[in-house]
Amino acid sequence: MPPTSASARLDLSLLPYKMVRKIGSGSFGEVYLMEDRVNPDIKVAAKMISKSKRMKAHKEFLIHKELSDVGHENVIRILEMGKSPDFHYLYLEYAECGDLFDRIPMNSSMRPPMARKYFKQLITGLKFIHGQGVVHRDIKPENLLIGYGDILKICDFGHATKYLRTGIEVLLAPEVGTVEYAAPENYGPEHRGPPLDVWAAGVTLMTMVVGEYLWKKADVDCREYRKWISGKSLTKYNPFRRMNSVLFKLLRQILTDDVDQRLTLDEIENNPWVRLNKDVEYDVITIE
Repeated sequence: MPPTSASARLDLSLLPYKMVRKIGSGSFGEVYLMEDRVNPDIKVAAKMISKSKRMKAHKEFLIHKELSDVGHENVIRILEMGKSPDFHYLYLEYAECGDLFDRIPMNSSMRPPMARKYFKQLITGLKFIHGQGVVHRDIKPENLLIGYGDILKICDFGHATKYLRTGIEVLLAPEVGTVEYAAPENYGPEHRGPPLDVWAAGVTLMTMVVGEYLWKKADVDCREYRKWISGKSLTKYNPFRRMNSVLFKLLRQILTDDVDQRLTLDEIENNPWVRLNKDVEYDVITIE
């Protein structure tokens, strides 16, 4: 394998695992598939983070390790943290089946029953994370891995932080993980943590069922975003013209710039579209 920007400066003999190939890029680092040197059947993912970002690496490890110590099937496990002369590396559970982004058909969209299956798992995983006092802040299809059994697993906690301190919710300073999935309040003063992940989950659902980003940034300077927030004439045009009305209403209730009106994870979990066992893909939309 030709040396990469990371592997060229890394003494591979220092690692307990053998580098196989690059499989992705996370916040603040590149991710590689690694094999155990003694037993190649044991595979892990290793996120390599430059020593210059050691404080971020330690914060990510501690937050992710707390979640892994409790454990949830919809959150990727972190195994350990190691060091080399130039890098910190986080060893992670390897999800064999890629990520959610790869499941969205190119130039098309995911069928609603499949989108619902993944979305329900995302909401379940987020409920666990929030229940541990953590907010992710970079939910997007690329950070949602797929393991055996089609199990969705939330990964990459590089932007995660604690939003509960001694059981009390604190406001967070603005930090944008990925612009297309960032909530509008991210561009203002301090804000609550959980609604950020709810918004990003809503954009993820929209991306699955529509197949594209509807706006580049959730900001009033973006024409497409202003059109969505206004709600005017949305259902006259694709992709909403023939969208299931219950799904459309769910998206409107999640992707609202009014944080107090935005659905909570519990409310999403009990939404009729989320709870539906079989899908009615198309019907007539009525705006209430």
